[in-house]
Order: sequence, then C-alpha cells, then structure tokens
Amino acid sequence: MDHIQIYTIKSNVKIAEDTFKMVLLGDTSLITAPGQFVNLQLDGLYLRRPISIHDWDEESFTIIYKVVGKGTEQMSKMEAGQKLDILMGLGNGYTVKEAQHVAVVGGGNVA
Repeated sequence: MDHIQIYTIKSNVKIAEDTFKMVLLGDTSLITAPGQFVNLQLDGLYLRRPISIHDWDEESFTIIYKVVGKGTEQMSKMEAGQKLDILMGLGNGYTVKEAQHVAVVGGGNVA
C-alpha cells in the first residue's frame, strides 16, 4: 500500500564529501522490511526523487544520499523543521536471515 504523507525534517547533516544523512519525523508504519524506499516531492521539480530507506523506528526514518543533481542539491540545503511531501511504502523489501558470511555489493557512477 502506498501513501503520500507530510514529514518533518529532524536533521540533515553532511557526513562525507557530497553525502548527507537526513532524519525525517512522521508515521513509519508503512515501512515493513529492509530494502524499501520513498519518493520525495521537491519544490520546482516535476519528478519525485526515489531514495532508499537507511534505517527507521516508530517515530522517524533516515535516508543517506549523495548530491549528484538538482534534486539532491536542493535536499542538501534543507534544514530541520522543513516539511517534505513523501510517497511512502514503496518496494517489496527483503527478508534478513542469519548468515555466517555476508557480502554487500554496490555499484554506481564513479567520477
């Protein structure tokens, strides 16, 4: 089930070069499994920005993003107290099982 809700930015801090950690306050009941994502609506931009959920609890969720374009640049300038229109509960997620050896593989554009 997908829902659009308004969330309040609790914090938005730079954690590495061009990389930010944003914590958003609001209803997280639609986050049901690791691997889900949200779509953020940003002022002046037509398309929503899909961002993976890094972590969540009953009151908030965290996203980590890198500034790579107009949308993420706009996000990097947002401050605590600002509101965001977010489409929540996207993706099927996955089940985390106990394992002795885990490999995490990521990819992307390297400049």
